[in-house]
Amino acid sequence: MGSALGSAVCLIWFLALPFASSPCLAQGSDRFAAEHLWGKVSQNNWEPTVAADPGSNWVYQLTSDQDSLKILFRGSSDSGDTWGPAKSFCGPRNPNLWEYDPQIQVSLDGTIYAACLNRFNPGVVFTKSTDHGETWTRALRVDGKLGYSDKPILLISPSGQDVYLAFNDFYSFEIVVSHDFGASFSSPLRVNREHLWFYPYGGTVSPDGTVYFAVGGEGGNNQTGPVKIELVRSSDGGQTWKWTSFGTSHEGAVCKVRNCYPDFFDAQTAVASDSSGLLLSAYTINQVRHGPNQLYIRTSTDGIHWSAKKLINSLGNSTSPAVAPGPAPGDFRLVWQDNRNGPHAWNTWYSRTTDGGRQWSSAIRLSNRGSGAPYKTPAGYKFPFGDYFGLAVNTSGGNFVIWGEGDGVYANGGTWYTRGLAEDHSVSMAPLNLLGYGIP
Repeated sequence: MGSALGSAVCLIWFLALPFASSPCLAQGSDRFAAEHLWGKVSQNNWEPTVAADPGSNWVYQLTSDQDSLKILFRGSSDSGDTWGPAKSFCGPRNPNLWEYDPQIQVSLDGTIYAACLNRFNPGVVFTKSTDHGETWTRALRVDGKLGYSDKPILLISPSGQDVYLAFNDFYSFEIVVSHDFGASFSSPLRVNREHLWFYPYGGTVSPDGTVYFAVGGEGGNNQTGPVKIELVRSSDGGQTWKWTSFGTSHEGAVCKVRNCYPDFFDAQTAVASDSSGLLLSAYTINQVRHGPNQLYIRTSTDGIHWSAKKLINSLGNSTSPAVAPGPAPGDFRLVWQDNRNGPHAWNTWYSRTTDGGRQWSSAIRLSNRGSGAPYKTPAGYKFPFGDYFGLAVNTSGGNFVIWGEGDGVYANGGTWYTRGLAEDHSVSMAPLNLLGYGIP
């Protein structure tokens, strides 16, 4: 059903029977395996991420184990069919040193680059592995003499020679750079232009070497108030940085689950570059204070001039967008979470464009088991568990997605994941203006 009529039929089905097994969902359901839980239901794993080796079938996953306060790593040599044992890896095995906020990238030669947060001090550290994660280099502190650092985002050039790490300091956005494969890093460079809490949520290195970080700028003493959606770019290897603003969102929805922090549902943003250099930015933004976030995209061929925003989803409250390029120009994959099925029925969704963002495929519900943990129902899971989200695409076009599900913050949740079963070139494209109203 690739026509407008087919999309309208699916829209009617969704509005009438939103939780039923719809033929519109079945249209793309065989493209993804059923979701799986990493570990046991009793394990509190969250903040996951994933990376695919561009030169082989290796795929890697990271998650934060809240019970041991360590980040866990595991790898698959067969595109996610089977997984090796989980291992703690990021920093010194100090029982008093908790680890969070994992990041991972893989270079063309298969070297794994990773970063994580070892408390707020020493903060962000970097390490890498050349043997599929069996051994790691000594964790290198990258925040210099800063007494606090948080929420790192890691980027590398295809060869791995150029490494970029952005992170938050008190009312400050800091970036460090390595041009020797991560052997050493520059001193932190403060690049923000306003007195805001700047949090990076994603980034990309384009084919011409320009570096982009997708950033949200939050005001207030406890990160409340309006959020500025920003893009920070450098075309000179990180020596200087320029800013582009996509707008300002009001303060996010109030988070009422236990242990939640005030800015959990604040606007977030992501960016990716395809093989031709086309950039696609995805971000959430709301129209009124404490209102639900809508999901939009913009595109650019130069990182300076951007298209008008296009609505991708207006159902429920959208959060945690992530975007990655496919192997062909104009091919982008987009994932996010929203609660269109009810205030306590969140789900993870996937959509794809093959024409540079003009049209998008039917939204596919990836969190499709409906059971298997106390926080899961046929309508969805009770709450997004953690504020990190992982999406990777390998060179054959295979998708790998990882996210958190739970019923609160810091406890009673787990890391779930899925993978594409096969590359499907017959995906129907729905008119963009219908995607905000249902599952076409």
